[in-house]
Amino acid sequence: MKENSKKVKTMNKQKNSILINDTADVGIGTLIIFIAMVLVAAVAAAVLIQTSGILQQKAQQTGKEAATEVTSNLNIVSVIGNIGTQSGTEKIDNLTIAVQLSAGGQNIDFQSVVMKYIDNQTSNTMNYTTANLSAPLNTTSFNYSEERSTGTPNTVLQVGELSILTIQPSNPLGLREKGLIEIVPETGTMIMKEVIAPSTWGTKNYIQLFP
Repeated sequence: MKENSKKVKTMNKQKNSILINDTADVGIGTLIIFIAMVLVAAVAAAVLIQTSGILQQKAQQTGKEAATEVTSNLNIVSVIGNIGTQSGTEKIDNLTIAVQLSAGGQNIDFQSVVMKYIDNQTSNTMNYTTANLSAPLNTTSFNYSEERSTGTPNTVLQVGELSILTIQPSNPLGLREKGLIEIVPETGTMIMKEVIAPSTWGTKNYIQLFP
């Protein structure tokens, strides 16, 4: 009986020591796995943050253009680039922009309009110069003419008319490069349009950048 009771006591002590001993051994392998998991999580977080930043920039740009089109009565119909007419290089150095008023829009006198062209190197501010498209271009002025007019052609754009603006940026637009066109009327909301050059010119002298 005494031997049995001793055996029971010994077993109880061993059981208690097992229950009380809550420590664990961490080997170098477990440590390496833990560090690898942390690194993978950090890389995944960095990729998600970068992707969300890019998407946010694109969403903001799209939102700005959409808000501009809704709030302004002036619309850009098309943008065409002319390759190498001034600089003699394989770059777009002239931009021809067709504009018209929305239905119910207020007349705009382009003698009071300011145009801007912005790229990653320069920013040009241009004012009205002449109604003659054949006049020499420069980086401080834009040409204005009316392609479709409801009366005698002049510098005032009215509903139903289609006008042509021609600009010459100081920095020609190369392949895959971006530029931003801004048209600031005397009253009303500024409109802007981003243009991106294609990856190749092909055999064309004129490139449609928008739409």
